[in-house]
Amino acid sequence: MKKFLKWLIVVIPLLLLILFVILHPIISNTKEEEVKVNTKEFTTKDGRVVFTAAETFKSSEKGDYDLYLNHKDTQIIGVFTYTLQGYVENTSRQILDKQINYFIEKRKNMKLFKKETTIDMEDKIITKVEYSDKNDKNVDCVFVFSTIDFKADNNYTVYVNEMLLKQDYEDKISEMIDILESAKLK
Repeated sequence: MKKFLKWLIVVIPLLLLILFVILHPIISNTKEEEVKVNTKEFTTKDGRVVFTAAETFKSSEKGDYDLYLNHKDTQIIGVFTYTLQGYVENTSRQILDKQINYFIEKRKNMKLFKKETTIDMEDKIITKVEYSDKNDKNVDCVFVFSTIDFKADNNYTVYVNEMLLKQDYEDKISEMIDILESAKLK
């Protein structure tokens, strides 16, 4: 009986180890089901640019925006399109600077949040800079100011201002950048 117990003490852990070695790769390769976000295309008023965003964004007419998207007032995207020959500001740099200055003058407490960066893609160049301030409801927000220059038409640029709650920044900024990067010239 003692021999049998000793044998069990040795064999059972050995069998468990063998089972673990065999089953572990099978179990660890089982991926968690990814949450699929349904997307929708949104087109600017002039019909020239399409953005892709989660279908939870709603498009509405607002002011002079060429496209205005809102997700429950926690993420807002405003788009203006420019044919550069038609404006005093005839470069995207001038447009970006003018728009940022407008917000700084209007809000008075805007502070640089993340310095300017450029994303050079195959079909476009995105220039963006981020500021922080409170929104109209006195909630801390991050404002992302961007221009998108399309390589296929150097006379056409898109200015985008995005707003997201500062508390959601880490979770949502990549989505906001993805929306900028999704811009396609028709």
